[in-house]
Amino acid sequence: MSVNEWGTLKEPTAYVPPKASEPSDAARRADKSSPGMWNEDLGRYGSDTWNLPGYGESGPKCGEWYPAAVCDECGHLDLGTHNCGRRSCPNCWGIWAKEASVRATKRVQAFRHTQPDNHLRQIAHAVVSPPEGDVMNEREFYQGRKRAAEIAEEKGFRGFAVVPHPWRVTEDAKGEYEQSVPRDSDGNALMGVWVWLRKEFDEAGLRERIYWSPHYHIIGATSAGMEPGAESDAWNYNFIRSLDSYDGIRDRSSHEDVYGAFRYLMSHTGFAEGSTKQAVTWYGDLANSVFVEEASAEWQVQKPSEGVRSALEREIEDVAGVTEEDDEDGAEADEGDDVGECPCGDCGGVLIDVFDIRMYLDHNDPPPDVARRMQTAYEWRVGDRSPPPGMKHPRTEEQAREAFEAMT
Repeated sequence: MSVNEWGTLKEPTAYVPPKASEPSDAARRADKSSPGMWNEDLGRYGSDTWNLPGYGESGPKCGEWYPAAVCDECGHLDLGTHNCGRRSCPNCWGIWAKEASVRATKRVQAFRHTQPDNHLRQIAHAVVSPPEGDVMNEREFYQGRKRAAEIAEEKGFRGFAVVPHPWRVTEDAKGEYEQSVPRDSDGNALMGVWVWLRKEFDEAGLRERIYWSPHYHIIGATSAGMEPGAESDAWNYNFIRSLDSYDGIRDRSSHEDVYGAFRYLMSHTGFAEGSTKQAVTWYGDLANSVFVEEASAEWQVQKPSEGVRSALEREIEDVAGVTEEDDEDGAEADEGDDVGECPCGDCGGVLIDVFDIRMYLDHNDPPPDVARRMQTAYEWRVGDRSPPPGMKHPRTEEQAREAFEAMT
């Protein structure tokens, strides 16, 4: 028995459930923690044929050590390692991601440089997601990229990049992330969920924590007529945020924001195994045929001068620097960076790059043993000589030095 509003007893009534109604696709998407997420029950479609950057094969010489320079006084051998630069390479994907992000940032910032100092310089980030189950193979995945670009233009983007992503993180994995990710004194996570996944798990562990849910990131120039996503949209459109304003070539904060956005997206874009399709494609005012060095048509946009573009590139490369991921991947051991003073104590010599050795020997007369070491290093590097059998492909610095001494 229950009590009515006047305090008297009333007879209980049977519970009648409300009439069920079929929610719209948009309502179902809005009910999820991440707009456009698919149902995890669809599984990890394509996980055997789709790769994340760094979870594939290296180039044939990647990771091998080689002679980079020789000291003109003591004959000290300076070494470097070959990098294939492939996005699939476990060692080099960081190089690929950084270079791709620098190029994308340079293009966006160069475009902003051409625009009036008003709202036309504004850059934003959005995500477009297809209806659940609509994109289930490689052909549909790349067709979806074109559809996402059309939607971005309909919503008001003028010129932009599209970066496709095949997966999202499972709800259980998000819970793990929230529990274990390190945080700063204000409680902010020190890394994004995908950076955390790559650091904490091998490929098998990572794949257990992601599932097939393709979507397309948009980064580009907005307009005064931007429109939000609507329930009637066939594809989900979610505006993420506006990026820092652009105040000129040396606006480091702006470069950092744009580069950081692209760099994070590069860490977990996906590609079909063996595919050579680009991770970033350009549309609208930033399309290759529109944003050009010599604009001859009204619909084209003139790029800034080569001097401006070069200055932007230097500033952005300085922002990119050596990322924490690059350090861990060993991706920054590139060719010839150490040429300069010899590191051997009081030697006082200078490291001569192997490709400068022949010219150096034509104009200088170093001690015979130093000249011999220089000649050996040069011949090894250009392929005129090889280390002895069993030592031809040194995978460590120690092996490379042993091979070199065996040759001299």
